[in-house]
Amino acid sequence: MSNLFTSKNPAGVAVGQTAAIFGVLAAGAVNAHMAGIAAARAARESNNSNVLRHQLHVAIGRAQDLCDVAVAQASEIEQLKAENARLRAASATYLAAARRKAA
Repeated sequence: MSNLFTSKNPAGVAVGQTAAIFGVLAAGAVNAHMAGIAAARAARESNNSNVLRHQLHVAIGRAQDLCDVAVAQASEIEQLKAENARLRAASATYLAAARRKAA
C-alpha cells in the first residue's frame, strides 16, 4: 500500500486506507454480532431444555402418584370383593337358617 504522504493521489490512498480500516472493523462487528446471536440461541435452547426437564420430572412424579393411587385402589377393590363374598356367604347362611325356622 502506498504512503499517504508520498503518493501522487493522497486522497485516494486515504480513502483506500479508511475503507480497509472500516472493512476490518465491520467484519469484526459482524463476527461479534453473529457470536452474540449464537450465544443467545444456545442460552435459549439451554433454558428450554431445563424447562422441559423440569416438566418431565413433574410429569413423572404425578404419574408415580397416580400409579400409587391405582395400586392402593386395586388392593382395596380386592379386599371389598373378598368381604362381599364373605357377606354373601353369611347372608346365604342366615337366609337358609331363617327358611328352616319358618318351615
